[in-house]
Amino acid sequence: MIQVSKRDYCGFIQKCRIHDLLHDLAIKKAREENFLVVFPKVDGARRLAIHDTGPSGELMASAVSNMRSLWCRGEVPNISQFTRLKVLSSCDSDDNVYEPDKFGRLSLLRYVEVALEVCEEDEDYFGKFIGGMRFLQTLDLKEMDDYDLPDCVWNIKTLRHVLLPRGSLGPPPKIYLTNLQTLIGVKARESWVAHGPPELSNVKNLEMFVPKAQGGVQWNAIVTLLNTMKYLTVLHLEGPDIPSKIIDMRHFPFRCRLTHLDLFDTNRGDEDEEQRAQPLNHIVLDVGMLPKYLIKLTLWNIEFSRDPFPVLEKLENLRYLHLVCSRLLLRLCCSARGFGKLEDLELSGVEEWEIEEGAMPMLKNLKVCNCPGLRVLLGLQYLAVLQNLYWLDNETSGTEEHEIRSICKHVPNFYIR
Repeated sequence: MIQVSKRDYCGFIQKCRIHDLLHDLAIKKAREENFLVVFPKVDGARRLAIHDTGPSGELMASAVSNMRSLWCRGEVPNISQFTRLKVLSSCDSDDNVYEPDKFGRLSLLRYVEVALEVCEEDEDYFGKFIGGMRFLQTLDLKEMDDYDLPDCVWNIKTLRHVLLPRGSLGPPPKIYLTNLQTLIGVKARESWVAHGPPELSNVKNLEMFVPKAQGGVQWNAIVTLLNTMKYLTVLHLEGPDIPSKIIDMRHFPFRCRLTHLDLFDTNRGDEDEEQRAQPLNHIVLDVGMLPKYLIKLTLWNIEFSRDPFPVLEKLENLRYLHLVCSRLLLRLCCSARGFGKLEDLELSGVEEWEIEEGAMPMLKNLKVCNCPGLRVLLGLQYLAVLQNLYWLDNETSGTEEHEIRSICKHVPNFYIR
């Protein structure tokens, strides 16, 4: 009856679907039980789903007293009178842009997923409005334009999940958000250096950006923050010159729980000529530095002093690996029986790559891109279950392309550009 349509790299279910006939039956029964109504039959509805065109003001007025949940993918209605509303979701259309005055005083909201348009004259009103949601648990504003939340929002103790536009200002220092589990899109504050980072001890999913400005946040403050997190399973960090004390995670309390790790060094791609001439602080990757339960790993512009594969291939649960080298062209070698569960591999900036027979026995998707200096490539024929091979922007000559196609004739889908 219920079909899985999408899973993540951990195998957890992300999306489900049901058959059209079952969908129609579910809507019919929901109407009979007064559980859910799909517009245009609004009378007495407690949960309303709007597609394309919203109901008239008269129809909406008939639902004011009962409405608890509103799922809107059409024209945004004025919901200021829905004082009992607890769930509001409206984000999939350019027309679904809310101005703060459409909210009114919806103090009972627990789940908010909207695109907001907040002008300067509305900022004070918006701060008072959203800061007054005493029961708010999920705040999803990732579809709105860049906007820094007023500090009063971070005083809502019931917050569990906060998703913001990329680079929004994070919580102020020394604030306690012990119920928070998800924090996405935030930028670390410079004031954390002097006053200490916020208390986020129960966060499980963290996406954070470290600014590059002079006198910006030091990595010491980020280390202090991470040392308070015992339950972290997903970590995404972007910032300049990521130090080894961030990559060496053996001393962090979440080391036995972390399954997804993305580290993006943003200082490599936009360096000037003088910076490029300076020696790099190369990372020496040792066994034990990375959590052994990692399933997804992205290392972007992290410069290693030697081939990291002998360490990475011992991560027994790793299924997805994305490795980008911007300046130092590496010689990589995948040894026999290495990467036993790896299914997806993306490589960039590699000079030599050798695959021994028996390596990566589960690899299904391989993308090799931006490797103009790739001189040696051995062992592609050993990837017996490979389904998709993307060979992009590698300056391959006609002879080399013919050779690669000959080696990979067992691969059903081969894309070269």
